[in-house]
Parts: sequence; structure tokens; C-alpha cells
Amino acid sequence: MLGIFYRLMYVAYQKIYGQQQMLHYPLYKDSEQDLVQGQKYFTDHCVSLLPDPRGKRMLDVGCGNGLQTLYIHEKYAPQYLYGVDMNPMHVSIAREEKAKRTLDRIDFAVDNAQLLSSIADNSFDLAICIESSHHYPDKDAFLGQLKRVLRPGGQFVIADLVRKEDREPGRLGKKFFLCHWAPQRYRDALARLDLAILREEDLTDRVRQAFRNTNHWFTDTSFTDTRVTGVKTRTSAPKPIGRFYGQFLTSLYKRQIDDLLQYFVIVGQKTQAASS
Repeated sequence: MLGIFYRLMYVAYQKIYGQQQMLHYPLYKDSEQDLVQGQKYFTDHCVSLLPDPRGKRMLDVGCGNGLQTLYIHEKYAPQYLYGVDMNPMHVSIAREEKAKRTLDRIDFAVDNAQLLSSIADNSFDLAICIESSHHYPDKDAFLGQLKRVLRPGGQFVIADLVRKEDREPGRLGKKFFLCHWAPQRYRDALARLDLAILREEDLTDRVRQAFRNTNHWFTDTSFTDTRVTGVKTRTSAPKPIGRFYGQFLTSLYKRQIDDLLQYFVIVGQKTQAASS
């Protein structure tokens, strides 16, 4: 079911924007922003919570189609950037986009966040996982792997939708791999692993605000910031099916963030004394 959802997302992006874009929620910064700008604002905010990536090895867990990973590579210039996702379609898109841009010092691989079998111990300085961990049934395993692959002193950001109150997913949720934790469950798991929490943030209000004025996201008068340089190009009018699906998804997301979930960010660190 999750694969079908992301296939529909792929089709919707092609029909609305004529190209693929990032897959996570937007963050509010100004009333004129479009979806893509809001997604970039979100990524910028998450990266700002970490030390400067320049000269560091950085991991993007659950990188999706790689558009966020490529954005980080081009804007923040880490020494090396590695994106992993368990969806082969996403990794294929990421690799194709990397080849178009003729980039080096960045790679993508199909890998399970609960295993990270393609990554050696103590091999990354920084890690991000943005809006992916709610799909992991075994988040204890994911957090353990995050600890294993980070170097001592390495820092991470987990930004995701969490439950306001902890409960196990229902049958439909399990089909879509919607395995949301409440914040306290993250705190408890990180404490068991001796991973320090440096900072927590609730971004619910800023995400909710980003969804309050979305009509211009799906019209022919919207502008899309398509490059890190800030050059804006007018998008073509989306076809009705793309516009309908986009409006349906934003309505669903608004309902989730209003009634069911909150957007939570944890910044953590593998202590110098912690073993893998």
C-alpha cells in the first residue's frame, strides 16, 4: 500500500510541476511561499540545528526521491552525503537526478533504516531523518542503527509526525506503515541507548500555518523556486487530475496536523563514551 501511495505522489508531482520535488511537509516563513519553497524552508531549518556540514560526512535516512538530499549537497556542501531509502523507485529517481547534475561526493542506495546494512560502524558525523521514521515498525532498531553508524560525538535530527497520545497503529495504519510514536516514547528509547537529547522543538503551528493558503500551489500563476540559486520560473497549469490529487492530499495533511498529530523535532548526539 505504501508503494502505491508514493507511486501516486510521483504521478501527481509530474502533472502539477512537470518534475519531482521533495516529499515532506512545508514550513511557514511567509504568505507568498509555494509548496516547494516551504519544503526547502523545512530542510534549511533542520540542517540549521546541526553543526556546519562542511567537511563532514552526512547521512540522510529515508531520503525518499533524493531531492532533499541533493538540495543539501548543493547548498551546504558536506564532504560526503549518503542517502538511503527502501523504495527502489525513489532511489532510481535520486540516482537519475544526480547523473543529470553530474555531481560527486554523493551516493544513494536501497537500504532499510532498521538495518542500515550498507553502512559501516562509526562512519558518519551527522545524520538526518525527515518525515520518514513514522513508517518504521521497529523504531528501536532504527535508533540503534543510527547510534551504530554515527561517530562518537556525531549528531542527528529526527523530524517527524508524532502522536499526541501514544497508542499502537490500527489495521489500516499498519497497511500504510503508519507507526507513529508519541514524543515520550522517543525520549525513553533514546535514554535506553544512551543517546543524548540536545534539543526538542514542536513545529506544529508553523507547519499548520504553511497549509492555510494553498490554492496558489496548484494554479498556473504560481512560481516555483527550482534551483538553489533562487531563480524562479513560472510553472505550467497542472492538469485536473494532478490539481485534484494535490488538493486532496493537502486537505488530508491539514486534518492530520489539526486533529491527530503534531510535528516534533529531536536533535540528539552519540556521546563520546557511547559504544556502537
